[in-house]
Amino acid sequence: MNKKAALTIDEVKPIARVPVAEQVAQQLLGLIQAGNLKAGQQLPPERELAVTLDVSRPSLREALRALSLLGVVKIRQGGGVFVSALDPESLLGPLHFFISLDDSNLDDLFEARIVVEGAITKLATPRISDEQLALLEHSVANEDELLNDPQKFIDADILFHKTIFSAADNSFLVRIATSLHVLGRASREITGHIPGVLEKSLKDHKKILKAFKARDENAAAAAMESHLRNVRDAYYKNKKTS
Repeated sequence: MNKKAALTIDEVKPIARVPVAEQVAQQLLGLIQAGNLKAGQQLPPERELAVTLDVSRPSLREALRALSLLGVVKIRQGGGVFVSALDPESLLGPLHFFISLDDSNLDDLFEARIVVEGAITKLATPRISDEQLALLEHSVANEDELLNDPQKFIDADILFHKTIFSAADNSFLVRIATSLHVLGRASREITGHIPGVLEKSLKDHKKILKAFKARDENAAAAAMESHLRNVRDAYYKNKKTS
């Protein structure tokens, strides 16, 4: 004879009710992920979209506001709702605020960048093409001329890192590394204006480039990790003295 399982009251949890607005947001995200809604595409008018989704207009507006805060859609006053560019710059923008709320968030970001960019650099070293290696050299040469122009130096720095990401030739790692790099932009804007940091970054980049030329993947990874630690240390040193 089968015994019925006994459940204590502590084991029983109430069935979660998902708000309508959250369901709408998830459905719209699904349509974007499936490619039914594409970057830059305008959504149907509010009344039509509410009827199609069989929800109230207030619930639809709440869902669209949430997606707007996430950077997934852009709401133009009197001009409709559009799917965003769906690039890291727009999608990760709201997370800049989250990261700035707590130093531990930035700690985690730096740690993630050190781990991921170190690994992707090691992977990229034997795979980098002659053209990509030449682009790295070009970036470093530009940085050498831009030590007195922090903003343009930062642009060259971004190109340097993106070239390495691309050389790894792994679409998943490129997305992860690019996302972390975008999120680290705020700290880069600060450290780029600290005296001596650009010179140190240039020196670090030259070490990374030298390792790439030698196809020494361990040296390249170590140089990248050391570079990112130097950036992190410069940021916190400046924060303590400011």
